[in-house]
Amino acid sequence: MRTALISLTETVPGSTALRGALPLAHGRLAMLHIDLAVQAGAGEILCLVGTVDDRIREIEGYAAQRGLAFHLVRSVADISVRLASEDELLVIADGLYVAPADMDRLARETGTFVASFAPGDGARVLIERFERIDINHVWAGLACVRARDLVEARELPEDWSIQSALLRLAVQRGYRREVLPFSLAEAGRIAIVREAGEAEILALQELAGASGGLGGKVVQTGAMASLARRVWSTGWSRPALRLAGIGLPVIGIGMAGAQWGMAALAMLVTGRAAGHAANRLFGRFVGSLTRPIEQIARDVAFAIAFIIVTVLSVAASDRLSGLFAALLLPGLATVLSRVPGPLPQLWRRLAGSPSLVALAAMVALPLGLLMPMLMLWNLALTGLLLWQTHRAPLAADKA
Repeated sequence: MRTALISLTETVPGSTALRGALPLAHGRLAMLHIDLAVQAGAGEILCLVGTVDDRIREIEGYAAQRGLAFHLVRSVADISVRLASEDELLVIADGLYVAPADMDRLARETGTFVASFAPGDGARVLIERFERIDINHVWAGLACVRARDLVEARELPEDWSIQSALLRLAVQRGYRREVLPFSLAEAGRIAIVREAGEAEILALQELAGASGGLGGKVVQTGAMASLARRVWSTGWSRPALRLAGIGLPVIGIGMAGAQWGMAALAMLVTGRAAGHAANRLFGRFVGSLTRPIEQIARDVAFAIAFIIVTVLSVAASDRLSGLFAALLLPGLATVLSRVPGPLPQLWRRLAGSPSLVALAAMVALPLGLLMPMLMLWNLALTGLLLWQTHRAPLAADKA
């Protein structure tokens, strides 16, 4: 069995704030450690603590949400009594930040190991953030040791770092060294947080990297970064965004039924933006990801409202055609997103974006051109599908 060891003992310099309990997107940094432990196959969490407060209990509650037993420990002896000799102990560094998309790179390691970087001539300031293993390697914040080897660490002085001592034990025992690309540290994908606010800076960098070229530039602007921090610091922001993501499209259904097409489309676009913001800003922790049923409810409400707007905005004799066009569009967009081919991912996302379709409909509706717009959009999707499924002729065919 594999058990994970996390730490909530080290404080931020000049403060009583625990590094592992620093706030991060309506959560705590240590919640990332719990997600990492789950992905690595851990069955329970041992948490090194000094004193117990509400922050510790909040992290304990998250572990329970992820289905892990959570035990507080204060010494190597406390750790040893909870492990069988054949168990493995996954040691996670205090203050470790791992971008969610890169967790699998660390979690997939099996057996005993020490994750490390070989930074070479990397930035000295960045290298010094990681604990040095030897002259050529620094610790990447994760190691796995055999429980039976903990006997050698039982006589540690009280002021020693237990995690550092276990790292030294793993190195001395000659555990397999898993060397990761230092580019992950340079990009902030794997980091050691030492100051307050650094976790949110790393989260913003990760958000920018996941938003594409143009989206990344927008996220990196001072205004958007400040807005994201304000949203993260406001307790009601996530529930409000989630409610808007479903509630506004539902309101749009009523407005569409009352033949207020423009207002309905505005509700759809705003609701879609709110749902997207909730997914992106609060998608750091597995336990707080948008549930599939919630996303389905958003999509269904959007589709119903858009179909009603389309059907009621055309002449009575064309309503069946309007229904067909409105139903065909999401079907083609879904197929385009699933078929492999040469089209860039950005093109496929834009072509099938419900928000862009609704914005285009807001332009076309006052001009009486909603049906032609839908027909042209479906035609464009069909053309992209043909290009996506195009296969270059074989050399033998050319001959």
